[in-house]
Amino acid sequence: MPLEANGAILTSTGLTPAGPLDRWAALVVRERKTRFSGGALSSLWAFVTPVAWIGIVVLAFQYLGRSVPIHAPMALFVASGILPYAVFRQTISSLMRSVIAYRYLSYIQPVGPADILVASAILELMNTIILSVVLFGGILLALAAPLPADPLRVILGLALAWALGTGFGHLAATLGQWSDTLSRAIPLALRPMFWLSGVFFTATELGGAVQAALWWNPLFHTIEILREGFFLGYTSPISDAWYPLAVALGCYLASVPVGRVLRARNAARHRI
Repeated sequence: MPLEANGAILTSTGLTPAGPLDRWAALVVRERKTRFSGGALSSLWAFVTPVAWIGIVVLAFQYLGRSVPIHAPMALFVASGILPYAVFRQTISSLMRSVIAYRYLSYIQPVGPADILVASAILELMNTIILSVVLFGGILLALAAPLPADPLRVILGLALAWALGTGFGHLAATLGQWSDTLSRAIPLALRPMFWLSGVFFTATELGGAVQAALWWNPLFHTIEILREGFFLGYTSPISDAWYPLAVALGCYLASVPVGRVLRARNAARHRI
């Protein structure tokens, strides 16, 4: 497993120059081996969770007599809401977990917290691609459903969900280093997003006041964009790709000065 030491990456072939790409690649490999150390069962679990969510929501829809607001199979409609949310939340959780789990690496030059976060985000992007292909592909084949009307817009929606999770995850991971209380509070604060982001409904079903209020939820935009791409004839009144992208960038930029203050505080503690 690659390790950083004295400005180089220690691999099975010896020391190699530790440029940014080398560091990120080594950290991605380390994170992947750690996360999926349980073998095939660990990899399978990454698919079981969203599939279980989809199954539970579909059963709840059927029990409550809830009809799908889009002309599409119920499982596909539910998956189009749950998958972007799962990508968003898992990316945030992964970044927060990795910066704590690999905190010791930040003391080994030239690895820093930014390298750890970038590597974790890259791994989540890889997982998003695999999960999306397997999950949507499996549902489409099982239900003999038509292919997405606009595949590029589907990709855009998922990419924005990942970017939003990455930007917010950078900020959350940085803030979480200030105290354990913040680290525990942030995931709890995100739970309402599951109910307020259009996982179970579309923007066209909402009244004007509710629709205007939920416009400020950037994750809602990503789900609506994905559904526009998936379902022929569906046009959302609120889908704006620039807004979640701006929020993601704003969160990342906000994390930079916070991280600097945190590093200065830690340096001052070590001098005492």
